[in-house]
Amino acid sequence: MEFTDQEVAFFQQLFSEKPLDNDNLGGAGLSLRSTLPDYVAPLFDNPGLYMLAEVGHFELWFPLSLNLTENNDIQPQLGAPEIFEAQGIHRSWRFDNPSDITLKDQKGQLWPVRSLSSTGAVIDITSLENPPQSAMAKLILPQYDALPIKLKKTRQQDNFVAVTFVANENKRELRQYLFEQHKRHFQHIYQSLTNAC
Repeated sequence: MEFTDQEVAFFQQLFSEKPLDNDNLGGAGLSLRSTLPDYVAPLFDNPGLYMLAEVGHFELWFPLSLNLTENNDIQPQLGAPEIFEAQGIHRSWRFDNPSDITLKDQKGQLWPVRSLSSTGAVIDITSLENPPQSAMAKLILPQYDALPIKLKKTRQQDNFVAVTFVANENKRELRQYLFEQHKRHFQHIYQSLTNAC
């Protein structure tokens, strides 16, 4: 991930002794964290630094790594964030009503996804008579390789089943896809941040 001059200036301010002026960031709160709250920690594999961006009613938890360049300059690198809705109970942001996301089971049957988050999905099982309690499947996302995933049924209502992702070796890719969708659906939030930097 390459950084613009504005982003580099932002990081310089972030690591300076002077605190960030959140009034100039469109109401966003930004902070660095070395520990994560209980609702976030299980979603990341490696401990490290994280940047928390509080924007509107969302929390974006970015993994942050610091690398040395050939010139021994520190180069920060952000990973795709975990996105949480932070109104009352913190819960993973859900991408509702996607038009072209499916889960493909081991028999090749496609299950349309009606809601997707980094921790699970709601699938349409109209074409299934007896949905399994757990299954291996591939998450089919536009412009991404199929992501193998193990899922477990958590609840069912009519023809919709909520599943939790029990094992997902592709968390980064899923976070990246969801972040792209979040930016597309909430352009006004990201535009206000860009204008403020």
